[in-house]
Amino acid sequence: MVFLEALFLVIFWTWAFCAFLFLRNTFLPRLPITASPSAWQLPYEPVRFQATDGVWLAGWKIARDPQRPWIILCHGLGANRADLLDIAAGLAQAGYNLLAFDFRAHGESQGRATSFGWVEQRDLEGALAFLGKQPDIPERPYGILGISMGGAVAIMVAARDERIGAIAVDSSYTDLEASIGHHLKLLYHLPRYPFLWFSGSAYRLRFGVWPSRMAPINEIAGISPRAVLIIQAEADPRMPPDQTRALIEAAREPKRLWIVPGAEHLGAYHSDPEGYQRRLLEFFDTYLTTSSLIS
Repeated sequence: MVFLEALFLVIFWTWAFCAFLFLRNTFLPRLPITASPSAWQLPYEPVRFQATDGVWLAGWKIARDPQRPWIILCHGLGANRADLLDIAAGLAQAGYNLLAFDFRAHGESQGRATSFGWVEQRDLEGALAFLGKQPDIPERPYGILGISMGGAVAIMVAARDERIGAIAVDSSYTDLEASIGHHLKLLYHLPRYPFLWFSGSAYRLRFGVWPSRMAPINEIAGISPRAVLIIQAEADPRMPPDQTRALIEAAREPKRLWIVPGAEHLGAYHSDPEGYQRRLLEFFDTYLTTSSLIS
């Protein structure tokens, strides 16, 4: 009996430790918006819209050429819309219209906690609904550029929403459960088992689903016949290239893969900004055209 009680206490306190460690990371410090499109001489309109569950989100509407498509920019975990302004400037200078917004619990949007992608799908769905209601925006397929968590969200939503005509993702994870297990070892030197199960149960307690439900690798094939570009830093310890190769193998044509030599996590653009912009423009120019009207 004493042994069973001791075993129960060990399991309980181990679970409690994992739950605390994991849930603490869902409350991230908000980074301030330190720049605006005007720093790149881009006219813009501050906007607010609601996610599909009612959370208010903040963003910028950057209108350039009414004959060109719109691209939605989805930042990564712990970042905000200002972090994508370098990339946005290149797309805007090529004539693309842009909607950049903050996910919930980031930047100037409402919300206190991040779910690392599951609930944030409602944010991207809200962005799509917002563009669809604008009288000055023709009904055409939209492009998506998603970074890290934003890329995972983009894959999940694009697989079921045909309003999205093409997506480019940079440093997306393959599935959230595997990513949690990888980061337990990378950041805390903890083995996947039993700590992955403990963390997953805490996630389910907080967000109502197991993290295995957030699995872009299981959904990416549904994007075809619309196109996917996957960008990956070669020396990324957080999203290893072998995961990216598995993701591109799961995707169907048309698909493109660019692994950036020597770059680390989220470093693909800064490692080769000209190459990054060139590949993005070639991709969207090829697969996201104004003639591809939604039927």
